[in-house]
Amino acid sequence: MALMVTLGQLWARSELDLEIVVDPPGARDAAITIVHSSELPEVDEWLAGGEVLLTIGVGQDLSADTVGDYVARLKVAGIHALGIGLGSDLPSQAIPPTLISHAREHELALFGVPEPVPFIAVVDAFTRMREEETNRELTRASSAGRRFATELTQQGPAALVRDLAETLAAGIQFVSPTGRSLIGAGPTDIGRTGAGPTAAGLAGASLSAAGLSSVGSVGGDAPAPVRRELIAESLKPSLAPRLLRMENGIVEAVPVGDGQVRGWILAPAEAAGSPRTRSLLLSTAAALLGLSVSEDPPRREESQLFASPMTTAEARAEWRERTGTAPVSRVKFTVFGGVRGDGPEALLEDLGEATLLARAGSTLGVVHMGESAQVEDEADPATLVDRVAEVTGLDELFAKMIPLSQVHHTWTVWRTQHEASNSDVRALLSSIDESAARRFTDRILGGLLAAKDGQDLLLTLRAFIAAGGVRDTVATDLGIHRHTVRARMAKIEKILDRDLSRSESVQAVALALELAEM
Repeated sequence: MALMVTLGQLWARSELDLEIVVDPPGARDAAITIVHSSELPEVDEWLAGGEVLLTIGVGQDLSADTVGDYVARLKVAGIHALGIGLGSDLPSQAIPPTLISHAREHELALFGVPEPVPFIAVVDAFTRMREEETNRELTRASSAGRRFATELTQQGPAALVRDLAETLAAGIQFVSPTGRSLIGAGPTDIGRTGAGPTAAGLAGASLSAAGLSSVGSVGGDAPAPVRRELIAESLKPSLAPRLLRMENGIVEAVPVGDGQVRGWILAPAEAAGSPRTRSLLLSTAAALLGLSVSEDPPRREESQLFASPMTTAEARAEWRERTGTAPVSRVKFTVFGGVRGDGPEALLEDLGEATLLARAGSTLGVVHMGESAQVEDEADPATLVDRVAEVTGLDELFAKMIPLSQVHHTWTVWRTQHEASNSDVRALLSSIDESAARRFTDRILGGLLAAKDGQDLLLTLRAFIAAGGVRDTVATDLGIHRHTVRARMAKIEKILDRDLSRSESVQAVALALELAEM
């Protein structure tokens, strides 16, 4: 799908009868951007690279020794060739030997435009060739678009992605909004026949240069840096393609969906071909793949890990069934507050089966493998969970590595607290001026919020207030020893400088906790 006219093709035009004088290695394969003429001695200041420059030498003596500097500047500017107009009424009837010598020294292609061929004939020849190539490429692109539609209908998305990869001669991957692999295809698939390949059977070797080396493998999600960027981009209303700068190159991410990002086509931005046609093919594929994405994907049911008390063996069995991964001894349990709408929940669910969650109003509990289960060459689930929280504005209320069997108890404590907060008192507090509420919260809880182990202390304090000050109940609710509760409460009272056996102190702290969670 390469749209270009090469120097060799221009030189081969028989009607021009061009005189090729200096023909450096590889010069004939160079793609020409434009052919134009100029007599400016400082023309290199106006060049962008890729040009064929024509001149008769009015502003520059082509036979003088100073022509070496002229040639050097043209080479640095990136022109592909220099054409000299020759004729009995022109400054040169033959190309000067000095110019030939310097062109060879700098490996700059050099040719003569013989009398009576005017420069406009060379320009017209290039323009016609460019138009012909444009028409051929647009025809090929249109044909490819029709193939994509047929393959999607008859064989499914995998066949479309494979054809797109073959057409662009580049590794392509179709991923979910958070970069979870759906389908990948690369040059190694080109020429395969039969039914559409599965995601596990597709390779994306050419994407390795752009940081997408895992494309197409089993569980081959986009690398963590790409996924972190996609998570943020998925929240933006624009459906325009994005260019993501990675350490090893630039990845082009084309959104799939109508009004909401429901997936991405990933391709290395360095892929060959005309940018216009490449963009047309990618946008066509994205529009067609959008038809294969369900408008309302089924939501995963809440895991029994949240809903029922379980033994260690039962919890591990539930983990294996829900995630399809090996049982783990501990998981990271994170509780987020301030959840608004379904966006954060949808992104967290999209991270993969190894991320389980439950919601109670504006509180969201998330269980994932965490830092202890990071696998080489795979994204750390904890990092991606934190990334979703960052871009969606979630407030982390609690985060801790716990045994699987404690998920139900931990979530029950937080859910109960959340449900209790939906009270008349909370409704009254919501009417307080925000700045006044912040000052009150900082004055009462500021030291505790800044403490190194503040999250554990806050969890204990909330449980203490919910239990009416009965410390044995706190120990049972949190699954910790009563001596631990006693030690934590002593530390809390010291930080707050309050005696929590006094009802007025408890009342003030309870109000501050309510305001802090709002």
